[in-house]
Amino acid sequence: MGLNFRKSFKIAPGVRLNVGKKGISSVSVGGKGARMSVGKKGTRTTVGIPGTGLSYSSHQSFKKTNKSQEQREQPQTLFNNDMPLPLSYQNDSREVSILLGLGIFFLPYIFSWFTLRQGHTTLARVISFGWMILLILMMKS
Repeated sequence: MGLNFRKSFKIAPGVRLNVGKKGISSVSVGGKGARMSVGKKGTRTTVGIPGTGLSYSSHQSFKKTNKSQEQREQPQTLFNNDMPLPLSYQNDSREVSILLGLGIFFLPYIFSWFTLRQGHTTLARVISFGWMILLILMMKS
């Protein structure tokens, strides 16, 4: 059994600094319903319903797998007709999930920021931030 050490410090409302035995392990932003934690391995986003125990968590690693490097390592010949031609354009667009869509609808001031991650279309960003601005203007009047 190894010795473990972990301590969490509250820096500001909704912001926590997590420290382990090797130093700062992560920074977490958010409250009970939604939290985003950035650590050395990547970003973890957790959305839940407080008091129910239901939550959804996703992890986005900082390490990117480069498929073009894997393809370069394989020897290619001029006379190999079985291999398709490489695509010059990859469509890496990401769809807005149902949970993210519900979050944007009910709490747009928190969930709209998730559409800023790489892969979401400009249309998804415009709709989510437009809805957020519309709700803010409706609350002011």
